[in-house]
Amino acid sequence: MPDTRNSDDATILEVTRLINDFKETFAAKTKDPNDFLTIDELEKRWSELRSNTDVLYSDMILKLMSSVNERDIVSKKKGNMNPEA
Repeated sequence: MPDTRNSDDATILEVTRLINDFKETFAAKTKDPNDFLTIDELEKRWSELRSNTDVLYSDMILKLMSSVNERDIVSKKKGNMNPEA
């Protein structure tokens, strides 16, 4: 199985960056009463955050799933099902 640690680390860093950007924007836009974050802006930014993180998580899971050698697993399973004579 290939080492996915670097890919996972990059995904974690990107998710962390996206969350931090969201938090910083939220904090900045809730300090000034004249430039306060509207519900529409909040929903838009929250939706973008969810969408971006969903894509990253999906990519990570697809990479993990594609690293599984299905043929080897099926072969081993079939071998375990056949009683030894």
